[in-house]
Amino acid sequence: MVMLPLFGDQGDNVQRLVSRGVAESLSIYDLSTEKLLVALKKVISEKSYKEKMTKLSAIHRDRPIEPLDLAVFWTEFVMRHKGAEHLKPAAHELNWIQYHSLDVIGFLLLILVTVIFVTVKSCMFCFRKCFRKTQKKKKE
Repeated sequence: MVMLPLFGDQGDNVQRLVSRGVAESLSIYDLSTEKLLVALKKVISEKSYKEKMTKLSAIHRDRPIEPLDLAVFWTEFVMRHKGAEHLKPAAHELNWIQYHSLDVIGFLLLILVTVIFVTVKSCMFCFRKCFRKTQKKKKE
């Protein structure tokens, strides 16, 4: 396969395939006809790409249970155990504020406001000390 990662996790997925020897990666930013043709010819002509991909395909397809049978099993499992409460995630027990992490966001905003406040006050103090007009009183 000749891969052109564009965004998201595609770069990571491409690197995994390249490291397994089943793909060639090209950057979209410096793509040229020549580079594309070289990569395509390499993938088509070398038999190692096909052999490794066939091996990965066999590994992927080697499953003890077919996906449909697995879905049926889990559906029946949930029905037998009346909702399978033990499989429900703990997030169902959180209140709305905790679920959306509003308590964490509020705490971080409080820290940010405190840091900004202390920084502004410190800068104002330094500017006053450095740039205030000195008035000397003459003693008579």
